[in-house]
Amino acid sequence: MACGGQLAAEFGVLGVVEARIGGEPVDLGHARQRCVLSVLLVEAGRPVTVDQLMDRVWGDRAPQRAAGALYSYLSRLRRAVAGAGGVEIRREPGGYLLTADPQSVDLHRFRRLMTEARATRPDRVAADLIGQALGLWRGDPFAGLETPWLDAMRRTLLGERFAAELDGTDVLLRLGRHGELLPGLTAAVAEHPLDERLAGQAMLALYRCGRQADADEQYRRIRHRLADELGSDPGPALRRLHERILVADPELFAPAGDEPITVPSGESRAAENRATENRAAGETPQAATTVPTQLPADVRAFTGRTGEMAALDRLLAPPGGGEPPLTVALLSGTAGVGKSALAVRWAHHVRHAFPDGQLYVNLRGYDAEQPVTVADALAGFLTALGVRGPEIPPGTDERAGRYRSEITGRRMLVLLDNASSVEQVRPLLPGTGSCLVLITSRDSLPGMVAVHGAERVNLDLLPLPDAVGLLRKLIGVRVDTEPQAAADLAAACARLPLALRIAAELAAERADVPLADLVAELGDHQVRLDLLDAGGDPRAEVRAVFSWSYQNLSADAARAFRLLGLDPGETAHVDAVAALIDTGGRTGEARRLLGVLTRASLVQAGPGGRYGMHDLLRAYAAELATRHDAEPDRRAALTRLFDHYLSGASAAMATLYPDGVPVAGDPDAARAWIEVERPNLAAVCAYGAAHGFYRHTVALAETLFRYLDAGGPVAEAAAVTTSAVSAARALGDRDAQARALSNLGRLHRRQGRLHEAAATYRQALALYTDLGEPAAEGLVLRNLGSVDWRLGDYRRAAEHYRRAWTVYERLGDDAGQADALVRLGLVDARLGDQTQAAQRFASALDLYVTLGDRFSEAYVLSLLARLPQRAAPPDRAAGRLEQSLAAVRSAGDRTAEAYALTDLAGIDARRGRLAEAAGHLRRALVLLRRIGDRASEAEALNDLGQVLLAAGEAAEARAQHDQALALAEEIGDRYEQARAHDGMAAALRDTGDAGTHLDQARRIFAELEVPAAPVVSVG
Repeated sequence: MACGGQLAAEFGVLGVVEARIGGEPVDLGHARQRCVLSVLLVEAGRPVTVDQLMDRVWGDRAPQRAAGALYSYLSRLRRAVAGAGGVEIRREPGGYLLTADPQSVDLHRFRRLMTEARATRPDRVAADLIGQALGLWRGDPFAGLETPWLDAMRRTLLGERFAAELDGTDVLLRLGRHGELLPGLTAAVAEHPLDERLAGQAMLALYRCGRQADADEQYRRIRHRLADELGSDPGPALRRLHERILVADPELFAPAGDEPITVPSGESRAAENRATENRAAGETPQAATTVPTQLPADVRAFTGRTGEMAALDRLLAPPGGGEPPLTVALLSGTAGVGKSALAVRWAHHVRHAFPDGQLYVNLRGYDAEQPVTVADALAGFLTALGVRGPEIPPGTDERAGRYRSEITGRRMLVLLDNASSVEQVRPLLPGTGSCLVLITSRDSLPGMVAVHGAERVNLDLLPLPDAVGLLRKLIGVRVDTEPQAAADLAAACARLPLALRIAAELAAERADVPLADLVAELGDHQVRLDLLDAGGDPRAEVRAVFSWSYQNLSADAARAFRLLGLDPGETAHVDAVAALIDTGGRTGEARRLLGVLTRASLVQAGPGGRYGMHDLLRAYAAELATRHDAEPDRRAALTRLFDHYLSGASAAMATLYPDGVPVAGDPDAARAWIEVERPNLAAVCAYGAAHGFYRHTVALAETLFRYLDAGGPVAEAAAVTTSAVSAARALGDRDAQARALSNLGRLHRRQGRLHEAAATYRQALALYTDLGEPAAEGLVLRNLGSVDWRLGDYRRAAEHYRRAWTVYERLGDDAGQADALVRLGLVDARLGDQTQAAQRFASALDLYVTLGDRFSEAYVLSLLARLPQRAAPPDRAAGRLEQSLAAVRSAGDRTAEAYALTDLAGIDARRGRLAEAAGHLRRALVLLRRIGDRASEAEALNDLGQVLLAAGEAAEARAQHDQALALAEEIGDRYEQARAHDGMAAALRDTGDAGTHLDQARRIFAELEVPAAPVVSVG
């Protein structure tokens, strides 16, 4: 215990940013808030100005209200560390100051220990101090946090750690521990091949271990590297050491050592510290998280690669328990050499070592048409990690940050297959040393080795015995009866596993033909192909093997193979294939042809009647289609395929949303079809927008919008709708462009991207106005007003609502007029004119009663009942709302259900039924989070906080308002920020923070020109 009965505090930035008070972990909040604390911890005991904090936390991407958000983060952090002795975050004339003892922060403790070690003799004491210093590291500094300043600081600190490790090695070499150091030094030299100090340490250790020739070779390697890459020679110190090694200078031999002294590395310490923390907590950090298992099926008849498998195994279990494994491995080699097969085989072999799951994505990096974007790969990973679709951030950087946050501290294997560049891979790397990333690529990706320390394993062609062994597994004893022909066949296949499998399938089908004849036949094909004039490139040779297999197909199977290469999706159902190759609706014929291609190893059968192709085969098939099928025939094939997807999507949507028209069909089956085909539907939209299938893109995006908007991944819906905008613009279809822009604005609004939503709506409005479509114009005006409402610009919102009302009045649209009146009434109520609000609500109510719209009637009654003068009886409003709630639940409309629950909570709160109100709001929050309505979520959190406070549950109320504040700050909803501050002030009552929150609330309310919020807000 600290003096005064307060608890001691410890802070960490050398890994995941953390704080402990009295040994117990402290909740530090979301990533941006932890960035603020990181800056204060680095500068512990020194004031940091507001400008410095904003620059270090946001860089040049600070939001409009960054100062208010910063204040909120500081306030929450102040409460988080309030129980620690001598720790305070306070405002000073020079800025904000964290008063903690710098030695309570692992960074400052590390630096002090290293300063002492470098000034200390004897060496055994120095080694112990360095061991303590390096033992403080739990991983990369500020793991999981990304800002320009933190990134620069992270690089600086990693440099400090590397220097400390080098100092520790010098000390241990002086103590005669060269034998223990050698394995780690060898690995470190591979990671830092141009570091002369490290090379000298390795040379000295090798020499002392009796390996003078190896020490000489180590010197020659770095000399050549320095000359090739930097154009320089080794420095005088390294040259002098080399000369002394060559003449066997007796002074180089170490003195007799004492007991072993270990300088542990960062990653092994991180693993030990994580295990200790988890034991102390009694559970793993992922106790309640999703455990993904995304690995593809293991490869049959896998042969050879024992050396490569062993190299990968060493990443998990290095000899002697010395240096820990690298976290990134790179399998590189030519196309068809078996990189993916080896990666999948090894991943299955070691999956037990990754209890938190395995992630997999085929990046299709060498597919010229449809490589997987980084954003899509991240969305897939986040979904697998249990992040609901609506919660997946829209931007690539935001997705990468969320991904790193989700995976931090988890022991997971991440397999990134078929990567084409470092840029395609880098955002997919976790920010934690607890994971292992395995990458396959035809490229050597030198940046992964140089920057990220990847361990490269190069795959060459299979050795001839292994190539023959694979043939033996696939076609049996014929290999032993014709050994020379088998060896010739392996050579003709360039010893590439993909080609060997294709050749073996053909040999198996022609069991009566000697292998020697098959080899001669393949030779004839090679002579005929001009593809072989490629300087011995195995990728050219394997095309000869493809050609050999292709030439043995029947004409209809060959055509099916060619057309399959055009499909932009990764896999296709047999029904889609039937449409693509035009079997006249005969699915059985498509299935027969797919069976032929599967037996020839030209396509791969998957579960559920789906088929896919290796990327090399896909490219080869598309090339053949370009050569043999006329452009109109290729376009007709894709048109049939896209028509199939559009027809299926239309049927599924009609089943899910019949709109009062009886439609036969199973809603569960319709929903399952869309879910399975969603990646293909998105691929069709993207391909169509890029390759002239504009009408398919527009129609498919419009057809799917209601489903994706209601419950699908919002980020995917935005990508599909963006394709529709592009396609409609290319078509010159301004009406379709306006519809797509209107839909895209709605998606931006749901994601809390309010300024982007407003800009998109304005584009749609301009088009609709020019087109003379007043009904659509009125809808966009209403939506623009809703964005203004969320941004706190109530007068502009009212102007948009008034314009919408004018449009609807001119059209004689009573429902539109009623909606505009309700929204204008909400503005009146927000601005404090309750009488005008009641009049507008009453006028809207009359219209809804006339229209027979019971749901809208119930909503308006709830608004009237919540006005201070209670212009409608609460019981009548509650009755109508309960009827509406039952109706929308029956229809499966989750959005309407969430809104009805929040309305009913408002009525119950006014009637004093606080427990019922809290229950409604909690159920509403579940739905709002599921559908991704972040703005309504912030509002419901504030409502719940106020209901809980009225029920006497101040601590729980404060927690709800705290969540509301963070969310409102993130999406820019100023009114909900003010409500959250107001609620926090009430929950904290007489504490010092209460006044601060109250001041913040009053300031924002004044800026918005609105009165303070009522107990449960109107609207």
